[in-house]
Amino acid sequence: MQKYIHFDPSSEEIHAYHMQVSSDANHHYYKVHLSELTEGQRKHVSQRYGVSLNILESEPYLILVRITDI
Repeated sequence: MQKYIHFDPSSEEIHAYHMQVSSDANHHYYKVHLSELTEGQRKHVSQRYGVSLNILESEPYLILVRITDI
């Protein structure tokens, strides 16, 4: 699943959720392997990024995308 976000995750979130970070000329990408998260971490990601908890429990990963150049 892919979700567009308006802000970058904090360095603490990147570390805690083992996000794989990449970027191109116009986007920053943050890939989260959801199977590696605890229930509490999935709940936090759900609330912070506005993704349904049901989706987070059924998808293998989540890619957060922030547009850097419009």
